[in-house]
Amino acid sequence: MRNRIFMLGGIATLVIGLAVFALGSAFPRMQAQERRSEGHARGRFPGPEMVEHMARVLDLTDAQQTQIKSILEAARAATEPLHNKMDEVHQQIEAATANGQFDEAQVRALANQQAQLMADTIVEHERTKSKIFALLTTEQRAKAEEMHKKKIHHRH
Repeated sequence: MRNRIFMLGGIATLVIGLAVFALGSAFPRMQAQERRSEGHARGRFPGPEMVEHMARVLDLTDAQQTQIKSILEAARAATEPLHNKMDEVHQQIEAATANGQFDEAQVRALANQQAQLMADTIVEHERTKSKIFALLTTEQRAKAEEMHKKKIHHRH
């Protein structure tokens, strides 16, 4: 009887542990999906909270903050149609390959379309980064480069 109790307790602990593990590993994916649905997908410009963080870390002046916000708003307006089109092309790819369908010519055409949109988005991001860097002092640029390196290192 005592062995049965220990065995049932062990099984219950194992089941609970597996459930916690499954939820724990799913949580980051759920958070990432939630961020994407809120428009914070990778590749989109940072929101006000990131500008505030930059302001603190780089010790930006009020004038710099205002200019950076203006640059980011203009870039956001320029890239929004690109992001919308990318979403549309992604949906077309999903529809074209649903239920195991595959037309290579159609998928390749859509993939090329998406690649061009991504290239245009990258160019706009780098243009925006260049405009922001032009506003920074030498010390702020050094700090910004360090932040950028840490961000890249953190991703990997």
